[in-house]
Amino acid sequence: MPTIRDNDFILHMLEGVTNLQISITGHSITSGQPWENTPSVAANGNSTWKITVRAGRKGSSGVADWFRNQITGGSAIGCSTSESMPGELNFAFTCTISFDYRNKRCQLPNLVIGQGHNWKSENNWWIGSKQLKKAGNLYILSTNPGTDFNCNLAVSGVNEFFFSLNMMQWMGKLDPDSSLLSLSIPGTHDSGTYNIPSVVVGARCQNYDIRRQLEDGIRFYDIRLANGSSSSDPLVLYHGFVPCDVSFGEVLNACDAFLKGNPSEVILMSVKKEDGSDISANFITYLKKYNSLYYKGNTVPDLQHAKGKIIFFYRFDLNVGNSGIDKNALGVSFGEWKDDATFESANAQGQKFYIEDNYKSNDTHKKAEEVKANLEKAVKTDAANQQVLYITFNSIAVGAHTPYQYAWGGLGVNPAMNPWLRNYTLYSGKKRLGIIPLDFYNNGGDNPNENGLINNIIQSNY
Repeated sequence: MPTIRDNDFILHMLEGVTNLQISITGHSITSGQPWENTPSVAANGNSTWKITVRAGRKGSSGVADWFRNQITGGSAIGCSTSESMPGELNFAFTCTISFDYRNKRCQLPNLVIGQGHNWKSENNWWIGSKQLKKAGNLYILSTNPGTDFNCNLAVSGVNEFFFSLNMMQWMGKLDPDSSLLSLSIPGTHDSGTYNIPSVVVGARCQNYDIRRQLEDGIRFYDIRLANGSSSSDPLVLYHGFVPCDVSFGEVLNACDAFLKGNPSEVILMSVKKEDGSDISANFITYLKKYNSLYYKGNTVPDLQHAKGKIIFFYRFDLNVGNSGIDKNALGVSFGEWKDDATFESANAQGQKFYIEDNYKSNDTHKKAEEVKANLEKAVKTDAANQQVLYITFNSIAVGAHTPYQYAWGGLGVNPAMNPWLRNYTLYSGKKRLGIIPLDFYNNGGDNPNENGLINNIIQSNY
């Protein structure tokens, strides 16, 4: 006689999700196997839920056929398998997952979930939807636009599903009249260091390439340049004296491709010469080659006038010479940049900046206070303060510890800067935080609870 069993899968949701429910709307199960249509839902700690479905376990191709028919035109992703679609399943069901998030009731409708067996005879789970599409390395689930909850979907183990906000077009949800001065913008410090080998201690500050950073919602980039040997791509990225094995052309190509697919977004890019040599002539070759890619102005614009563009922020004096380039249509100058300091600055156009960049603060207690002080200034709402661009670096250069250890802990670092900032920026309503460049912004892969810092910064815009 067929046996009914408890079949568990785990949902990892965003921090702040509450009151999660799942409603089954249809199902398929191998003939003769028992089925109960009401799953149990149990909170399992820190925005994680265990869902238990009581059903028999016997694989059949008919159930897999039913699963595939429910997601025609969409996609699926399986746990602990390299297959793109299941060949056999024990059972499958259609459902809606609903929950409260940021004072809003959200739904993930028309999901199809099933359990089968992988090649190791493990009971592995599948999830799919007509609204699930693969884009590069991401699986993106589109939902009701009114929920603002398009999300990335990932899996782990044999039964874990991770839902995280899709950040590819977060600027497109904002008022187009919003000044970039008024926003909270996640960024990366030494953005191009992802190819530096870990054996070069302290030089690497990022895990992911520019495209992945863009997909994850990063919109401010810290690019350090030096002259290279290629005539067609003459600038290369450095961190101090360490080459990053990334060219400026590679960075701009990644940005160009992303903006063409996501024209609602704006990229803010700080550019700095990383050695004593003049990079102006070579930089101008990129301005000519990528003429339509960058913002033609010298003040910080609102969103609608910069969408689909890179805004260059200069930490060096660009000498345009007789190139024919209009010096007033190249981007924004930072003015004087002080070393290892919190400081105020202004450029020739009168744009003011409040910048915290105490990168030698190797005591993270002290660094956290410096970060906190600048963020507290940024949230003030008086009219004069709203005209200031705030930049708060949450990063620390190599000292007694590596940038990674300062960011995420290890060898006695406490507090670790990124978990500390994640807690500090937990959602408490709309507020301006300014630009926050980070080291190793993502330590948890696809786990939304380990990678919540970017989400916290972005959500403070709403």
